Amino acid sequence: MAWLPATAAAQDRADDEEGRQQDTATDIGSAWDELLSDVVPKAVADPALVVEQRPVSKTAAGDFLNHFFFQSHTEYIRQEVGFTDRSTVTGVFDGQPGEIADLLGIPFHDAFQPNSDHLYSFMNMGTRGWLSPHVNTNFSFRYRQDLTHVEAGSPTQSVVNTFGANRRLEMLSGFVEIKDFASRGTARGSSLQIGRQFVHGAEIAAIDGSSFTTHNGRVSLTLFGGRRFTYYSDPEQRAIGGGNFALRLPGNSIVEYQALFYVRGSHRVIFRKRFDPNWVFKTDLKVVGGSPVDYSAQVMYLPPDGKSTVRLSFFQKLSDKDFFYDYTVIARDRSRFNRLPRLNLGPLSPFSQFMISGRREITPRLRLGSSLWIRRLNDAAEDQAAFLASFEDYRFNAQTFPLRRLELFLEFHQRNTDRLSPLGVTEFDDVGRAGETRIQDFSGELRRSFGEGRLVLQGGLFYRRINLQNRFFFIENERVVGILGSVSLKLDPRTRLYLDYSLDDDYFIFRPSIQRAQVLRLGLSWRY
Repeated sequence: MAWLPATAAAQDRADDEEGRQQDTATDIGSAWDELLSDVVPKAVADPALVVEQRPVSKTAAGDFLNHFFFQSHTEYIRQEVGFTDRSTVTGVFDGQPGEIADLLGIPFHDAFQPNSDHLYSFMNMGTRGWLSPHVNTNFSFRYRQDLTHVEAGSPTQSVVNTFGANRRLEMLSGFVEIKDFASRGTARGSSLQIGRQFVHGAEIAAIDGSSFTTHNGRVSLTLFGGRRFTYYSDPEQRAIGGGNFALRLPGNSIVEYQALFYVRGSHRVIFRKRFDPNWVFKTDLKVVGGSPVDYSAQVMYLPPDGKSTVRLSFFQKLSDKDFFYDYTVIARDRSRFNRLPRLNLGPLSPFSQFMISGRREITPRLRLGSSLWIRRLNDAAEDQAAFLASFEDYRFNAQTFPLRRLELFLEFHQRNTDRLSPLGVTEFDDVGRAGETRIQDFSGELRRSFGEGRLVLQGGLFYRRINLQNRFFFIENERVVGILGSVSLKLDPRTRLYLDYSLDDDYFIFRPSIQRAQVLRLGLSWRY
């Protein structure tokens, strides 16, 4: 311990020396400040330029633009149709009615209108957290109009022409969302939507009403109900409701129940499980009106590197107790526009279906993909119909990047339909054995971007061959060819201008009167 006093004395000397250096630095700085204090005179502000600044009080409503969003998509559509001077399949030809019946067929000039002009616009707007961080709004609209008069029977006629003034304005959604009612408790993570909305569950429900969703730990619950809204009908049954319930189980598993009640009840039970980071299994059962109708199961392989994807699925149609189109067809329609009975496509006969698809990144510049679909009717002889038959469907595609910002996509598709021979059919209206027997598609697209994506050019080619049969003829290798091209230009971060063009000829057996059709689309997309 003899060296401790010496060490303490040395430390005191070091502290004294550091204090003298700091005092010297302070004295030098003060001296320079006194020396330069009067060198630059202070400028006096002109009284005429001095404006009194009043404090601005900003309210929550005044911050509207920072919470508002808007996006629009508007396009002008021009259709040009070229004719072959032949009659249609029903015997209608281009001519004016005379005083006596024409042996050539039915003269009707309006069915050969060569062109039409349309306007289409979609708008979506709303707010995020305005007035309250828990309140959002969303409104979307669709507007369509014919700019030129379209005659009845014209090949360019659309659903817009069946209504007055040849225009349609439709509100697709309009709701207020209140989310996160509380920071803790059972209301945490809950949201309530009130207004026009689409709710996904056992079926897609279009409602004017409300939906409530809550997430609490391992449990998720959605309840919805209201009035069904439509655009083209006046159903007698309007009340609609349902719900979804999901429970997260140990071992990366989820069981979910979905229900929809509209005229008849639709129920779906789903089970999902992730075996490891790469494999996912899913199976579900659908029941309509107390009868099992669909069962499916699928396995997906999704490695973390994202270079490979494999999906296998199995689907079994259990019965014909559900709907050919969707659950809304069973509602009674009171609309004066829909006086004709619905098209009857026959029952949904039971069948089995298997699918396998895969995609692999071979190199950073080459990706390959393929898929195989196989469907088999349970009883092909009894259940086959014009819109339901056994088939095999093959698809192969390749995506390559030969040069920087240059993309080439090629695909081949073929479907073989197992239809019974139409020979020996005795009933005149029996079309169960009529339809396509083979379809082959060849398509290719080339895409090139410039200026970091500001300008994008794209072009493609489409070629199809089809084999058909009915009671009177067999047609092989009937073909159709089409080309397409597009230009997209980003004018600024909010605005994009695009131009699409397509040209294709028509099937002679379907529309012998039409030789080719051209469609030009000029559009503008803008967002705020």
